[in-house]
Amino acid sequence: MKLGIIGAGSVGEIVAYTSALRGIATDIILNDVIKEKAISQAIDLNDGRPFYPKDVKFRAGEYEDMKDRDVVVVCSGKIPEKDRLLELDGNKKEVANFTKRIVNAGFKGIFVVVTNPVDIITYEIYKVSGFDEKRVIGSGTALDSARLEVVIANKLGISPKSVNATVLGEHGESQFVPWSQVKIDSLTIDKYEEIHPELFKNFNRDEIEDETRRRGWDIFNGKGSTQYGIANTVNNIIQAIANDEKIILKGSCLLSGEYGLNDLYISTPIKIGKDGIEEKLELSLTDKEMGRLKETADVIKKHIEGLNL
Repeated sequence: MKLGIIGAGSVGEIVAYTSALRGIATDIILNDVIKEKAISQAIDLNDGRPFYPKDVKFRAGEYEDMKDRDVVVVCSGKIPEKDRLLELDGNKKEVANFTKRIVNAGFKGIFVVVTNPVDIITYEIYKVSGFDEKRVIGSGTALDSARLEVVIANKLGISPKSVNATVLGEHGESQFVPWSQVKIDSLTIDKYEEIHPELFKNFNRDEIEDETRRRGWDIFNGKGSTQYGIANTVNNIIQAIANDEKIILKGSCLLSGEYGLNDLYISTPIKIGKDGIEEKLELSLTDKEMGRLKETADVIKKHIEGLNL
């Protein structure tokens, strides 16, 4: 697979490194507004070539060099200190510019979007590129869902691999946990609590939801970026495309009537294969959960309108 990465900072470099470690891509181009950074990252990553499971070549490149990529990951921009939505004004013009340049150069692959606010930026790339919706995928709440699984697992003393949990809505402050969808292996969390009530004595769902929402900020405040969770999240998507895996994961996609919502990117389970998004799955939510989904959708819609596309 040929991979392109826009933004060679803390996220982009680890996306590239994780792809190499997992043997997914064999040809990776890094781009950054600071050209020296992209060049240095490529040299540094190339020094690891003897150790990756497959040989992979890295180089720095321009937007036009992305024309032959199978996947372009967009992870440019910086996270503000309070709300991902505050990043929109600083990113939307730059994103529109390089999206046009990449597409005009002849890019025919799939965009995977990480840049925040990811739901709004993914919608912008979808509109500006003119691509079919299946070829523009936002990382959405895939990372938040993984974080939720880790938090729940830590509370219950089990492996995160035994937890199947979902965060829905915006990848941001209005996200929420539909607890009706949380399972411990094949058991609902309510059933698991009936079996092991002793594990739930200090299990507060509101606190867990808040901890999950705060988790990225806690990391950011300590080290200035999040890297490893998002890098593996993105590479799950890339790997599904590379191997036509038909994996179902949470991601930001264009809704066209699902949940009664239209013309916005928001997270729900999606099936991903070699051509991108193959199916969008609508969860059976409670009335309360549907209300919260509509609230977070309204936040996204409001900011999409501000794009003036």
